[in-house]
Amino acid sequence: MSLNTILAVVAGAFSLTLAAIAACRKKRSLATWCFSIGMLIFGLESLFGAMWSDAVIPEKAAFWGSLTLIAKSFFPGIWICFSLTYSRGNARSLPSRSRLLVVAAVLIPVGISVIFRNQLLPVSLIDSDSDWWVRSHAAARMLNGFQLVSAVVILMNLERTFRSAVGTMQWRIKFVVIGLGIIFGAQIYTASQALLFSNGILVLSSIDSVALLIGCALIVIAFRRSGFGEIDVYPSHAVLRTSLTFVLAGAYLFVVGVLAEVVARTGKADAFQLQALIVLLAFAGLAVALLSNRLRQKIRSLVSRHFKRPQYDFRRIWTRVTHSMSSAFGQSAMCAAAAKLISETFNVLSVSIWLLDEDHLAFGASTSRSASEANAVLQDPQQNFASIRMLTKPLDLEKAKGAHVEALKQISLSQFRTGGNRICVPLCAGSRCMGVAILADRVGGTPYTVEEFDLLKCVGDQIAVGLLNLQLSDEITRGKELEA
Repeated sequence: MSLNTILAVVAGAFSLTLAAIAACRKKRSLATWCFSIGMLIFGLESLFGAMWSDAVIPEKAAFWGSLTLIAKSFFPGIWICFSLTYSRGNARSLPSRSRLLVVAAVLIPVGISVIFRNQLLPVSLIDSDSDWWVRSHAAARMLNGFQLVSAVVILMNLERTFRSAVGTMQWRIKFVVIGLGIIFGAQIYTASQALLFSNGILVLSSIDSVALLIGCALIVIAFRRSGFGEIDVYPSHAVLRTSLTFVLAGAYLFVVGVLAEVVARTGKADAFQLQALIVLLAFAGLAVALLSNRLRQKIRSLVSRHFKRPQYDFRRIWTRVTHSMSSAFGQSAMCAAAAKLISETFNVLSVSIWLLDEDHLAFGASTSRSASEANAVLQDPQQNFASIRMLTKPLDLEKAKGAHVEALKQISLSQFRTGGNRICVPLCAGSRCMGVAILADRVGGTPYTVEEFDLLKCVGDQIAVGLLNLQLSDEITRGKELEA
């Protein structure tokens, strides 16, 4: 049994295991079913490819090759459906405008692979290393082209979801997105190679196997973090205009393409699998590093310490505060924008906004939990929080004392033991308290400095002014409606 076959069998078994685990979840959404079916397809494709690679008789190679290509043709529709519904708060069911896209992504490649399957089969054997070649007819090029475009669309949708998340929500889904990015990055490369060259050597299937192994390993990390749980994200169309997918896809194609060219010129095809593994691991490591909040915080501290630069660019922060507050319409949108702003500015994973309604607290927004989860933490909705009106500056809940401090601790439970102290920031507009912002789970558990406490107070005051303006506008609008 060759190394290619072993890699394919191990990757296939790994993928089938993840498919079974996802299918056994108690709460199964459309995205969960798509993930389970998608991993099942990847697993079957990998196992069929192993049998194809290990076949020595042309008839058996043709049989397993046809099954491999037919299984591969199912992935565009299933994974596009997953990318459109995974962690989308407004897409627990597939949006009507996207259904036609998903149906086309299912029917077109499957129809090509079934109707023209006789043109997609291996027809000859290479004497040098006993690998099968695949004929590259028009049908094969159409199938590979469709799969290439589908992989890019899937990655763009996943990127859009990830970049719209913030704080703990982004932390929960990060490794799912990176894992699938590795898998579909390899799909982009193998499909493009099949389009560029007149014949596609089966040894390229080892890249898909290695990518599937790495992707499954990263998805297991995500499973340990959140148990395949989903979050509610409402992506903005503006994310599409600044997509990094094309940049990363181009870089990946360039690096692995150069690697393939070197292998072709040197003739050292035996080391190609190891080289492909190293490249994929490097891209996985780079993606994890670029998406790491801890790394960004360390770089900022390093620059501030050694180059005598201020840790925060107050002009840029104040511009962001003004833009966030002015572009939010409605109390819920204002609270969500404020929570996201604080989370990104201070590298805090869990930020909750609670609004003061008479003497009671009402949930505004959070970067770590949904409204139902937050309200469940508030044991008594009628609990009196009038004492927080006396707060005028940020408060360290771990050091402060008092009945109101204990009550605030109950609604600000940390998710990480190393997240540092919890901070309560009063939202004060002059002498009027609009609520509080509670910060927990700071990246690395870094203590807050005096400079940061001052900045938190300024940001909290600005948020309170925005909330007060909205409240006054609503009162004026209601007054005019009563007069009419």
